[in-house]
Amino acid sequence: MLKNVLLRPSVLSTQGETTELTKQAVTNVTEKDYTYLLSLLSYPAAKQTQEKGDKYLMLGEYDCTLQNGLNLADGEYAVKITSKTAAVFGKTQDDVSNGLKMLIDMCRNGKFPIGEYRHTPKVRMRAVHFCIFRPDDGTEKERTQVQDVLDRLKTAALYGYNYVLLEFWGMFPYEKRPYAHWQNAYSREDVEKIIAFAIDDLHVTPIPVQNLTSHAGWSRISSRQHVVLDQRPDLADMWIPGGWCFATTREDTKAYLRDIIEDLVKTFRYPPFLHCSCDKCFGFGSTEEERVIPADDLFVNHMHFLHDELQKYGCRMVMWADMLYSSLDVKYWKCAPTVADKLPKDILMNIWTHNDIGESEWEDITFFESRGFETIYSPFLGKDGARNMVKQCMRHHSLGINQTTWHKPQTAMPTVVYSGGFMWSGEQPTDETVQAHL
Repeated sequence: MLKNVLLRPSVLSTQGETTELTKQAVTNVTEKDYTYLLSLLSYPAAKQTQEKGDKYLMLGEYDCTLQNGLNLADGEYAVKITSKTAAVFGKTQDDVSNGLKMLIDMCRNGKFPIGEYRHTPKVRMRAVHFCIFRPDDGTEKERTQVQDVLDRLKTAALYGYNYVLLEFWGMFPYEKRPYAHWQNAYSREDVEKIIAFAIDDLHVTPIPVQNLTSHAGWSRISSRQHVVLDQRPDLADMWIPGGWCFATTREDTKAYLRDIIEDLVKTFRYPPFLHCSCDKCFGFGSTEEERVIPADDLFVNHMHFLHDELQKYGCRMVMWADMLYSSLDVKYWKCAPTVADKLPKDILMNIWTHNDIGESEWEDITFFESRGFETIYSPFLGKDGARNMVKQCMRHHSLGINQTTWHKPQTAMPTVVYSGGFMWSGEQPTDETVQAHL
């Protein structure tokens, strides 16, 4: 009955039969709108009730007896399907959203499998990272037009993800600093459409990604020039010579970064996280005096600045962790191991050491978690790397996975679907199941 279901639940009971239900729905959830998700089952918007107790969404006939004896744990949802009703229960609206997505996956040709099912996703933070590029920058990459992004968001949301990280490579329409994006960037309406689709319709949390130290999130992929310096060369003093890293101690640089942070946070509706990247840092000194200050100290000071600015918005800082450990991209400056000890422990460390080490342990995990940091890990295209990372995430009880797609979002979709199902159920989906969902 659950053949090729990606979001697999624990089965408490099943009769091996299916049922079709009347096209009506009712819910006591007021915080979320299920209209779009219900439309995927050809159901109308749910009628609202004021009933107290566990949150629920019922399809077909309303049956209050299905609420008896639930005793749900935190993060757990229950799905009960009888011949006349399919009911989803949870302690929170997010639990009900999870249950509804699983119910969508279980439905075949309008029929639901009769039985009782429960589940708690095995990985807490199930994130996917999508980049958005300028279409004519002359580099090899796959399409990231608005509809492409919407389609991939839908796939991710329906197949287990609860966060989506969006990185606009010079394509975010900054209002206070309009020279911080290309002239053919996304419109404000485009961005708001994507964010509204994620939050309101798909019930996933969009997280902004913008490099606030350096690197290509501000530039052409194949160029060392920032988008700002391409358009405003008179602002070159805000960067160190060469235009790659910010001159982080300057007050005009700090004012610029404050405006960027404010615009991202407000546009993304005050998200719980902001990913500051912080990778590929080559240096920060902007004066002769600062160029003799240890790079470690300049780096630590800037991390504290970013952390404190985000904290003003109730937003938690995320960063790529490789600068603090492996420094794969920077061979001539490697942070001392003590640098991590000088950073706020609520920074979420995103481990990115690529996925080519087979079944070995990522030593970064112990390095950061033993120092009190929470971690998430980032596989890329390879299913083997994704499998290893999900296994280690569950073994270490780490916060989660940030599945990257970079310049190949469409090529990455089989791994995105595979990772989503694996993180959800704790069991590897078969190739047949993955293909059925693409």
